[in-house]
Amino acid sequence: MKKSEGAENELKTHDRPSGGERSTFDFVEALLDVEILGIVVLDREGICRFFNRGAGLLTGYSRDECIGGPLPGGILDRKDEEYIKKKIEAGSAISNLEVRIKRRDESEKDVILSVSRLNAHDPVNGYVIFIVDNTEKKHLQNLLLHSQKMEIVGEMAGGIAHDFNNLLEGILGYTSFMMGLVENESELYSYLEIVFNAAKKASDLSDRLLTFSKDQDTEKTPLNINTILKEVVKLLERSIDKRVTIEMNLSKDVKEVLGASGQLEQALLNVCLNARDAMPNGGKLMMSSENVFIDRSYPRLSWKMSIGEYVKISIADTGIGMNKETMTKIFEPFFTTKKRSEGTGLGLSMVYGIVDKHGGFINVYSEVGEGTVFNIYLPASGGPAPEEKVAEKREDIPLGKNEKVLFIDDEPVVRDLGRDMLVKLGYNVLTAGGADEGMKLFKENIDKLDLVILDIIMPGASGQDLFREMTRLNPKVKVILSSGYNRGFLEEDLANEEGVHFIQKPYAMEELARQVRKILDSDRS
Repeated sequence: MKKSEGAENELKTHDRPSGGERSTFDFVEALLDVEILGIVVLDREGICRFFNRGAGLLTGYSRDECIGGPLPGGILDRKDEEYIKKKIEAGSAISNLEVRIKRRDESEKDVILSVSRLNAHDPVNGYVIFIVDNTEKKHLQNLLLHSQKMEIVGEMAGGIAHDFNNLLEGILGYTSFMMGLVENESELYSYLEIVFNAAKKASDLSDRLLTFSKDQDTEKTPLNINTILKEVVKLLERSIDKRVTIEMNLSKDVKEVLGASGQLEQALLNVCLNARDAMPNGGKLMMSSENVFIDRSYPRLSWKMSIGEYVKISIADTGIGMNKETMTKIFEPFFTTKKRSEGTGLGLSMVYGIVDKHGGFINVYSEVGEGTVFNIYLPASGGPAPEEKVAEKREDIPLGKNEKVLFIDDEPVVRDLGRDMLVKLGYNVLTAGGADEGMKLFKENIDKLDLVILDIIMPGASGQDLFREMTRLNPKVKVILSSGYNRGFLEEDLANEEGVHFIQKPYAMEELARQVRKILDSDRS
């Protein structure tokens, strides 16, 4: 770099003071030479006259490389450089300009620049540049934006799933009806079975959307993550390529978490299946668990991360890896790098939804050609793990005793199906297509009704408002609230009330039969 004549070191145009003033000058000089703030002074010719330690740490250039000549080219993007030059030439100051600089080693860093002209009477007659590291702030902004985007997409996903479940209710219900009317060995039965199984798969996709959406709730119990990981391995061994080896490194003293075992198992299995697909030619799948304590010194991995104890689950593969652009989209519903026939793009979005609803967060690290690591953090809790329950023996479908049931739903297909199911089960059924008609029938039969099945979302008055009015008029009435959303969609006072019963669409006749019979046979408290 060509040095300007007479430029030797920092602000050499100033004569250094002598005597008692020297200590004050040295103090000010030391104060300016801090690490947390970059300070650069350029004279009116663009020659660097002062370059402190902070500027060196941020840019990667040494003081000797900069003082006495123009700053190295390429530090700023050309557009940013032209913008700053125009502002300076116009005599305007620049305050808190967010830019990205290129460091000496070609790496990039987000910084905030402020530029001010020095006093016209100052010997340097140039301008001073203040540089602040903006990396952490930018990182937090990106985390927040990602979180907000996922919440918006989650709301959309929940709405789609609700409407989808209403449609599936009719398909599943009437298909099962027809299957009961024909012989199992008949050709028609096999066709109906195909329709039924396809609708069940569609229902599974809908459940994944609800899991991703903010409306999905979870009933949590104390769990041992190691137990769940071992179950995942058992499932994997049935489908994973023999060229993929599985290694487990589970902490023996891992703390328990509060969670829904089925959902967490499904989430971890989906991550493992994603890892399997990333190793088409074989490789290594590694799973580990450990206790971690996150404090203020821990890297900021998620906007929702908070101080406390966590159980960290790591699932790593030696597969093809991902680039940065792909990593920013992997949790979005329907995003997939697979062919249309190979995946829906809902697997990892479901993982995100489940982990989020458990109060946890996910951090992903990947390099193209070097594999991927999913680190899942779940809040830790104490207490012994509950013993596994033995599966209950399947019983016959309970039938009705001609009890009177009012079925209220604005969807004609759902309403007709509900009526047909209940009649077949042995109940006396009244139906209504909305809140007004439903309340009219309720009042007319207030002392004769044994049960009301009520859709939550209808035009006009909501099902929840209708429920409150019914229980006010008849505190002894038994009501089942129903929705394509799950129970978590209920308003807080109803969701936490012990006497409130709920069934999620689509439901099979057997599920409806058991819940109706259980409620009718119980005493309302």
